[in-house]
Amino acid sequence: MLHSGISRRHPVGAAVTRAFLACALTACAPWVQVEGPFRMESQGYEVVLPAGWWREASTENPFLLTKDGVSLQYISIDRVVVGDELPNTKKKFAKGMSPDDVAAVELEEARSGQGIRSFALVEKAPFPLAGYPGFKLAYSFKTEDGLRLRRVQYGAMVRDRVYRVQYQAAARYYFDKDLAAFERLRESFRITDSGI
Repeated sequence: MLHSGISRRHPVGAAVTRAFLACALTACAPWVQVEGPFRMESQGYEVVLPAGWWREASTENPFLLTKDGVSLQYISIDRVVVGDELPNTKKKFAKGMSPDDVAAVELEEARSGQGIRSFALVEKAPFPLAGYPGFKLAYSFKTEDGLRLRRVQYGAMVRDRVYRVQYQAAARYYFDKDLAAFERLRESFRITDSGI
């Protein structure tokens, strides 16, 4: 994946791009270029994918997209089964939790992530996801290496699952550059019959 921040117009960047594309077209990379309607039947949702992005093809949960490399920006869609332990806090979602309570658990999980420094909450608000009562979280943090990242996360509990749609990118340049593409994807997100 391109993730070094090297411009594709730079000779080295062009070579890296050619090598990445050659690898992506063979079996050496699990990434495929995407665009348009996409249905993830096994996870119970459908979404319209932005043009020019790459999907990590070897896993379904989380569903992962990037344009320039996951260290620079990514979009992820995943779901957590109610009762499953979250990796950082070991907390669990309980059936019937309010969107605000689900958001509070998610916020604590994000704050507790390995390598998270200088965490700053920007927004925590009710927000529907795919027509279900949900929440929106926006926050920033620094990595152990000092890279400032921003993340926007939407979520909703639907029966016994919490669906999460999020976008994370380097705060400088990349976050604003691809935020509109993420918001269009989020607006297109629908939970299918298999997800209910």
